[in-house]
Amino acid sequence: MGLPNNIQNGDVPDADKLMANFNYLDSKSGVRVDTFDNLVASAASAPARTFLCYASDLAQLFFYTGDTSVGNGGFKLIA
Repeated sequence: MGLPNNIQNGDVPDADKLMANFNYLDSKSGVRVDTFDNLVASAASAPARTFLCYASDLAQLFFYTGDTSVGNGGFKLIA
């Protein structure tokens, strides 16, 4: 699931569209930041839902694929 409002470069969106996107990201549907163990637990609670995350204890950026057969239990290291 992407951002609720598709805003393109050059658009002048109203405040409602911008606020909806910020609320979406703030609800941890965007980039999640936590320890790797907590991110793994979060993925286990909704295994098919993909997300981008930053493991604060490892200082690494990951993508959770939603497929536990990929990477490290579904996590692919980005940087």
